[in-house]
Amino acid sequence: MINKFFYKLINYYYQIKRRDFPEASGTFIQPDMVMGWDDLKWQRELYYLKEVKMKYIVINTFIVQNEKVKRVYKTSIENESRIGSWDIVDMCLKNCEKAGFKVFLGIDYNIMWWKIGPRKPEWLYNQMRKSNLIVGELYKKYHEKYKNAFYGWYWVYEVDNLNFKYKKDFKTLANAVNINLNYMDNNNSRLPIMISPFMNSKYSITQTYAYNWKHFFKLTNLKKGDIFCPQDSVGGGGLDITEVRDWFAALSKVVKSKKGLLFWSNVETFNHNNWSSAPIKRFIKQMRLENPFVDDMITFAYSHYYSPININNGFHRAYKRYLYQHEIYNRKPDAPKWAKISKVSNGDLIQWETADNAAGYKLYCNGKVIYSPWVQRKYGGDKEKLLGEFIYRNSSKKSKYEIQTVDFWGNVSRKSQLR
Repeated sequence: MINKFFYKLINYYYQIKRRDFPEASGTFIQPDMVMGWDDLKWQRELYYLKEVKMKYIVINTFIVQNEKVKRVYKTSIENESRIGSWDIVDMCLKNCEKAGFKVFLGIDYNIMWWKIGPRKPEWLYNQMRKSNLIVGELYKKYHEKYKNAFYGWYWVYEVDNLNFKYKKDFKTLANAVNINLNYMDNNNSRLPIMISPFMNSKYSITQTYAYNWKHFFKLTNLKKGDIFCPQDSVGGGGLDITEVRDWFAALSKVVKSKKGLLFWSNVETFNHNNWSSAPIKRFIKQMRLENPFVDDMITFAYSHYYSPININNGFHRAYKRYLYQHEIYNRKPDAPKWAKISKVSNGDLIQWETADNAAGYKLYCNGKVIYSPWVQRKYGGDKEKLLGEFIYRNSSKKSKYEIQTVDFWGNVSRKSQLR
């Protein structure tokens, strides 16, 4: 009797913990970022991801260069070209096998998707038949070799509620996905498949989008263990963070119409306005809003926007503090202790002290933000965004400058006036 009560208490504790301190289980890694990675760098990245309790990697098997899809592994498929000398797929799977990660491989893509989408069904179906060749090749090359790491497929084409508005669009989509699923079933290459659409509140209401997905689920051959994993669209700007709960609540209801289908969220860890990393408190807020409705969460993308491999380790340290100490840090950082303004030929040169605990700054002129630099990523960053220096070209004699520090959590200092 005591043991039974004890286990109930432990289970209740973990339910509370999961509710109040949700965790993301994986991340996308774009092959562009890892083209030059050797085993050591892969091992370092996977070490960092293990530190934050992750176990899933989603990676495409191609990159898009000059509007053409190029494979990042050695392919024998006719008319398919390759980029790079290293086999990125093998490198990823090999290191993930050693480290205990599960990998979803992104299958195929065509940039005309955004122009054509469901409007020319036969074009889309032909793309799926081409994708089947990729599925067959990848499975044959890597599954037996890395059967513990090669866990699933990622259906790369992103569905939205602008190009896909009506039931007929989702019927076309279902037919397309079934071309892949039927091939996998018939060729013993069926693994869990992940689909990750997104949404924009300007183009439909929650119920309409959810209803269309219910129609899709009814028509597809999705099985137990397959994953419907919508992007939360906060980083991309499709949804305001205040809208997230309603959209995921609506989608969670229709996912239940497909027996065994898992519902995950794809938490966006960036800001689309300048492609900077989202503060950790925003990331946590997104997870807390989505967590009640989903089975699990992955990110786009911890490896790009938070990992010490690619950016200042302040984000990683802050997230670890949240994970292990269950703490959300709310103390305001200090404003820069010094700053100076110098007249130059093309305006005012503004320089200020930078601090190790600063993720970015907000520089104001007469009450309006004129510059908001953020710590930059090694891959995907903007080298022109300098911390500690800015030339303001629209200055006047009446210009009044102020500055704030923003830390990795998203806490903002008081305004400090520059003289």
